[in-house]
Amino acid sequence: MKLIEKECPNCGASLSFTKEDTSCKCEYCKREFEIERDENKKKLEEQFNLLELKTPLKIFSYITFGTFISHFIVFLFVFAIIVFISFNIVKGLNDSNSIFNDNTNFVTTASDLSNNDYDTLDLNSRITILKETTGTTTEYMVKGDYKREKIYIISSKKTNILIPVYKVVYENVFDKSEEFKHTIYIPVEYRNIKSKNNSIAFSIGNGRIVADEYYFNLEHSDYSYGYPDMDTLYEKVIKQYEKDYKIVEK
Repeated sequence: MKLIEKECPNCGASLSFTKEDTSCKCEYCKREFEIERDENKKKLEEQFNLLELKTPLKIFSYITFGTFISHFIVFLFVFAIIVFISFNIVKGLNDSNSIFNDNTNFVTTASDLSNNDYDTLDLNSRITILKETTGTTTEYMVKGDYKREKIYIISSKKTNILIPVYKVVYENVFDKSEEFKHTIYIPVEYRNIKSKNNSIAFSIGNGRIVADEYYFNLEHSDYSYGYPDMDTLYEKVIKQYEKDYKIVEK
């Protein structure tokens, strides 16, 4: 197969390639070239143009003094990025730890909770109740919003438990009379809640419903998680903490 002879566009050394090749490399300066062909020209040798491949490392070679220097610059650039990312990861972890270790305290009284804290609790609790009760009824749906009836703050020296209680009214889809309305009290539990700068947002995780299954339509097995009244809820959920914990109600 006939070889096409061309001069290296970079150093002038002789290059050889066939008409079937799509790229070639100069053995002298180590540059790589893409072979572009224009078949409209009559002479075979004149049909080929050599265009240097524009890889990331090659781009650096245009503004540096050689391949070694360009590679070294790329190495420094990548190394700087790695150092920057690592520094920020470590800093973020330290900041996160400092949130829990500096100027934080367990919530033990109602005064430890701000209005924003109550909003945070209510939002998280609504999401928890929806997630855990959706699909448990066939003929009933919630009427109105979840109303916070009370909050219990249960604490000891080493931990605390926050239990906001929400009043939920279920209404029969087909019969909206008072006879088929059911009021349920649903307690949602949060543990180890700390306050920093009068905010619990950084320490609150997912809540969980702590309640028995309350059936209000035995025929169709419709139920929710909750209690029919606050006295029953206290006996079932809160009373167990009376001996070893301080209990504050609001």
